[in-house]
Amino acid sequence: MSKKTTPALMKGRGTNQLFSVLFSPTILLGITGVGMLVFMASMWHRFIYIDDAFFGEQSFWLAKEGVVKTATLIDFLGSDQRLFSYHKLNIFIGALLIKVFGWSVNPLRFTTLIFLIGFLWVLYYFFKDNKAWISRDHLIVTVFIILFNPLIVLYAFTFRPEIWVMFFGFSSYWLLEKSFVNVHAQRILVLSGMLAGLAFLTHLNGLIFSVAGLMVLVQAKKWKGALIFSVSSGIICLLYFFDLWQEGHFEMWLYQIKNWPDNNATNYLSDNFFNLFLNIMIKLSEEHQRFFWSDRVWAISAFFILALISNFKYLFRQHTHLMVYVLTLIVTLNVAGSQIAERYLIYFFPFLAIIIAIDIIRMKDKSAFIRKWLYAVLLIFQLIFVTKMFVGIFQKNNDHTKINKEMLSGIPDKTALTLVPYTFIFNELENYNLASFKAFEYYQVSVKHPLTQQEFFARAATLNIKYIVVPLKGLKYTDTGLPCLDSGAIDPNEYYTEYDRNERCAFLVRI
Repeated sequence: MSKKTTPALMKGRGTNQLFSVLFSPTILLGITGVGMLVFMASMWHRFIYIDDAFFGEQSFWLAKEGVVKTATLIDFLGSDQRLFSYHKLNIFIGALLIKVFGWSVNPLRFTTLIFLIGFLWVLYYFFKDNKAWISRDHLIVTVFIILFNPLIVLYAFTFRPEIWVMFFGFSSYWLLEKSFVNVHAQRILVLSGMLAGLAFLTHLNGLIFSVAGLMVLVQAKKWKGALIFSVSSGIICLLYFFDLWQEGHFEMWLYQIKNWPDNNATNYLSDNFFNLFLNIMIKLSEEHQRFFWSDRVWAISAFFILALISNFKYLFRQHTHLMVYVLTLIVTLNVAGSQIAERYLIYFFPFLAIIIAIDIIRMKDKSAFIRKWLYAVLLIFQLIFVTKMFVGIFQKNNDHTKINKEMLSGIPDKTALTLVPYTFIFNELENYNLASFKAFEYYQVSVKHPLTQQEFFARAATLNIKYIVVPLKGLKYTDTGLPCLDSGAIDPNEYYTEYDRNERCAFLVRI
């Protein structure tokens, strides 16, 4: 009998030892520390992400002309004249940075990093306020789960709003929790509501934090608190519409949202109640795609699902507010948010990580061999996924602004409309009259078929584009988004002729 049980016991002890080692505070702090050092190294000549260009351009025109637009997205939903559907706080802060520091990508990206640091400060005080049930080990696991993640590695130094929203949303939740134990609950709820409203001002998806906060207060039967929270949140949210009250502006806002190539309005712009209900059901059935979109989120999603399934009753009994809040976030983002995309999981990261940390710390004194083994495997996979992300970043990194300047120096007429890869706007948008291939990529979506070269050149000519800069294989990790130009070969046509070429770009001029 003992001979038969010995291998199982040995296997269980081995799993316990592996789990204890991998999830020890020393190892997790060590991995996080190394990750932070590699991250800082990856910031040097960080490649220009497409969203740096997209949101950066909006801030550029606001700083320069006082209106938000994407002039390089030529002939696209009127956005080259005026963009009404934009992330208000994100773009306004970007414009202020451009006013202060000039037109450059790095001040914009450093702002996101500052928001991440601010979030860590809030997280620390959240744990300090809840030290009755949260230990130092909980904090270490939580920080590891959040920071040592491919999405954070990518977006922490990108001019996108997700980490900003995470900061405002979690700050709102922190104050919401404080309101239950503080004598100045009403003042705290006002601040909590305002922060939830700022999440909405940063991205429309931020509405989920106003809904989740209200749901927690209603569930706790804090009716007065729910009213205070809703009013303070609502007042801030209303600021989003400050430029939409003029005649025709609201209609243009709806038009741009509804017709954007990314499906941003599946539910709340449905034609009738039946379509609304049908869209909600379809979208809810697809929510799992967000959690398992790619290896960027596989590990944290699997960690969370394992922790949730194993501790569902315990979590609802001991951490009711947290569970009501996070489940409301998930459902509301699906029903009222924009398209299903993995990047929006960042909003949930603090809450998922806390739940994961609760399970990991509870497991240390349990003989949950299978779950411990699965967690150990997931941690190893996360190491692989984060390493993959870093490798990809370092491969793409280069002095892109210098390269962009060199490539455009061959354009004879700076005032002529020139079609370029979107990332060329750094730092050349103020020096040249630029249009971006992104406009053609979006047009391709609207006509529902890949453009041929003849169709592409004909449209470029119609839009009065004089020069075209086609990226080649030598300009690594830069493309047009148009399959017809992928090979770099230019077919004979009646519109454009090639007048120069190097290893990075081919240069065309209107005939």
